[in-house]
Amino acid sequence: MQFFEVKNIFTKSILKRASALAVMIIVTVSSVYTVAAATCNANINYNGVKKSVQLLSSSTDDILNAAGLKAGTDDLIIRSQAQTTGGDVNITVRSAYQVKVTADDTVKTVIMHYGDTVADAIRVAGIAASSNDSVVPASDTPVVGGMNIAVGRKFNITVTVDGKTKTAVVSQGSVEKALGQAGVTLDGDDIIVSAQKTAPVSEGMKLTVARVTYQEITTTQSIAYTNTDVSDKTIRKGTKKIQTVGKNGSKEIVVRQKLIDGKSAGSEIIKTTVLQQPVTQVTRIGSKKIASAYASISSDGTVTDQSGNTLSYKKCITGRCSAYSGGGRTSTGRAAAFGLVAVNPSIIPYGSRLYICSTDGKTVYGYAIAADTGGGVMTGRIVADLYYSNSSQCRNFGVKNMRIYVLS
Repeated sequence: MQFFEVKNIFTKSILKRASALAVMIIVTVSSVYTVAAATCNANINYNGVKKSVQLLSSSTDDILNAAGLKAGTDDLIIRSQAQTTGGDVNITVRSAYQVKVTADDTVKTVIMHYGDTVADAIRVAGIAASSNDSVVPASDTPVVGGMNIAVGRKFNITVTVDGKTKTAVVSQGSVEKALGQAGVTLDGDDIIVSAQKTAPVSEGMKLTVARVTYQEITTTQSIAYTNTDVSDKTIRKGTKKIQTVGKNGSKEIVVRQKLIDGKSAGSEIIKTTVLQQPVTQVTRIGSKKIASAYASISSDGTVTDQSGNTLSYKKCITGRCSAYSGGGRTSTGRAAAFGLVAVNPSIIPYGSRLYICSTDGKTVYGYAIAADTGGGVMTGRIVADLYYSNSSQCRNFGVKNMRIYVLS
């Protein structure tokens, strides 16, 4: 009986210990299971770099901190979780970048993210780029912080020059620059007919270039001689006499002619060289008074001869005069000639200088010398007998009342 009791006590002791151990195992396993159930497995893709962390918290900030990562204000964070309870957490972080996009002389700053391309930045900036436009860097280039993107506009233009028309694709800029890209070289004076050189090029622009060239033309021209008139008192008034015959000179003229597309558009003289000087024609103009057919007898007693000379005389004898001819010698021994007249020497002394004309001045014998005498003058029938060279002149004169001025 005693042995049985001892054995029973021992058995109970073992059972108690086994029960306590089982309880301890159950508690321990249960605790391990609970901790395992609360642990978060996170997979992180940070700008293409992958990391994995395990932590008790499932907070995005805690996960990033545990991974040693920090997201900026504008960074793009994408989180996804497996559908099964207790599944892994997947977090993608794309860092934000400031990117400048330049187009049409305007700069725009946009926020882009890791993995975006230049094309994305252009789109976000609201810029419509055509297939002709140039983009630097290339459209498929991934963006990075501080990137500068330039959109260079390209335009289709039409150019007419040198008689031909062609099309070209040119970059944004001035008309002059566009022409250069189209293979048109402008010389200094060439004219862009349709636009200013500095004007901005635009889509569909039609440009016309006029070529300006110059050529020099040399010609020889005559230099007309000039006339100089010189007064000459030895020549009768109203007549002219050429003293020096005029002669044209010559000169060489160089003309610079402007041509626009081969057509003349004006010219200018750039050089003149005298090859031969002209000879001035000198004309002597007579100023000698013309003898008149008449004498002028004024009421104040003055008389003017047919040459316009006013005469000074001592006395005037008016009376009938006749005419004679035939040659021979006069009473004073001089050979008979026109201008030697017969007088009564007691009235008009021999050698007296005379001027003889009719009482109305229309018949003029002219200047004479008292050098002869005759029966008619000595009897008083006539006051003078006027000598003429021939009988015909004597008949024309006949007998007339004349005035004989005895000159001083």
